[in-house]
Amino acid sequence: MRRLRPRHGLAAGLSICQYSESINLPRPFSSSRINNEITPFTRRLFKLPSAPPTPTQNHNNLTTFLSYAERISLPETSTVYVGTHYEYTVLQSLRRYSLSLQRIGGRDDAGIDLVGTWHLPERERERAVRVLVQCKALKSKLGPNLVRELEGTFRQAPVGWRTDQTAGVLVSPREATKGVRDALARSSYPLFWMMVERDGTLRQALWNARAEELGLGPLGVETRYGTRDSESGTLTKEVALTWDGCDIPHMDQIERDLLRFEDQWVASWGAKLPVVEKDVLLDAVEKSFPDGHPESGPDGIVSESCQTKVLHELQKH
Repeated sequence: MRRLRPRHGLAAGLSICQYSESINLPRPFSSSRINNEITPFTRRLFKLPSAPPTPTQNHNNLTTFLSYAERISLPETSTVYVGTHYEYTVLQSLRRYSLSLQRIGGRDDAGIDLVGTWHLPERERERAVRVLVQCKALKSKLGPNLVRELEGTFRQAPVGWRTDQTAGVLVSPREATKGVRDALARSSYPLFWMMVERDGTLRQALWNARAEELGLGPLGVETRYGTRDSESGTLTKEVALTWDGCDIPHMDQIERDLLRFEDQWVASWGAKLPVVEKDVLLDAVEKSFPDGHPESGPDGIVSESCQTKVLHELQKH
């Protein structure tokens, strides 16, 4: 499969790719990791919204859903199976393009199946785009009414997604019709259409001018060819989202970078502070500096005066 060149030259101060190596600083706070998922502390530190509770405790990804479906003998042709399977497939496949999604679809989902954040280059941390996703695993022709339905989700969005930096994404295994494309173009909301096959392959990606106003001008689409099909002899084809003509990092990489930057933030407070839970430290920092966290110096450590101020706040507890 043809590959794009590696991405270089991300904006200084915004891209967490600049933290590609750990710095050797005192670390009085525990930061051991079991996996790279975005933890509640990470969300709080980078001001990322937390999704509402999932609609079920029986499954939370495609693997656990398949096990659950087999255990209860859920028919693969049932609406619940087809819809849930597709939602998890979309959730998993779009991680390839820095999308961190969580399934919230259920009885009271207000038409929203997935919510999450889009950690595009230069927008990996606090500036990540909020996204509301509707998945339509329908065999019938899709009309412009679906675009109007997607627009309605903005008014019902969960807390944390009611911002002017939120985009709506309509995902379907079918190609967008002319009516859908026209409705997207007319919409005053930032909207995307993604055609994702049931196996997770991205075939089409469209968005309107309003979406580009979110600062997504560098976002692009490229057709890529893979292996030759053994039966037809034709090359397999899919589309890939790019940023300024370059590959978009996988969400796995974004999560590793977020955790690395989080560790550096904790370490930046130096060894003079007592060993406390990170949430307690963050509480003290936010109370001491309500207008924003202080920057660390060239050595990666915040100033002694800032440390002293936070230490006094910690001693109140």
